[in-house]
Amino acid sequence: MEKSSSPKTAKVKSAPRRQLKNSQFALKPAEVRKVIYACDNPRDRTIVGTLAATGMRRAEVAALDVRDLDLEARRLTVRNGKGNKQRTVPITEELASDLRLLIGKRSAGPVFLSNRRGALTTRQVNYIVADAGARAGVKNPNPTSCGRLTCHLFRHTFARHWKQRGGDIESLAQILGHASSSTTVDLYGTLSIDDVQSHYDKLMETA
Repeated sequence: MEKSSSPKTAKVKSAPRRQLKNSQFALKPAEVRKVIYACDNPRDRTIVGTLAATGMRRAEVAALDVRDLDLEARRLTVRNGKGNKQRTVPITEELASDLRLLIGKRSAGPVFLSNRRGALTTRQVNYIVADAGARAGVKNPNPTSCGRLTCHLFRHTFARHWKQRGGDIESLAQILGHASSSTTVDLYGTLSIDDVQSHYDKLMETA
């Protein structure tokens, strides 16, 4: 007699434990503004502004081309995201204005030029972010970072602020370029300890 087999359910990968732990840390909005204003040139200011307003990965920012920008529609295209996936990301009017001023009349080539007029490396982007944080006197709240700001901290910050303001998970997953919204839920679907503390304090005040 032939045995009936139950349908197999596709397994969805959970976010790595280290990634889950790091995603709990974020900067406050005032700290983000402070870091942006601490940059000493328009290019660096726009790089940090892009990280803060889009949650893009450092490699995606470094690879951004002028042809990837649609400033009238306030959108940019990430051509080679993680897994070589392409996605469209909305941007703010402020960021669109900064990008417009930065690229000037250029119609192609890297958005963020190095001093040699080529594309920045991810290491250079790392340095720009860490240097801006040091100038601003803003430290990474993650105790494993030795206080140094990282590009990924801005990604976590963007996601945390999105959730705090009532943004939906599906849109966040698309903006961040997650292969599955379950990854987004794993990382940002729960409240951070700061949010829990804030809610606790408000409730206890009225008790």
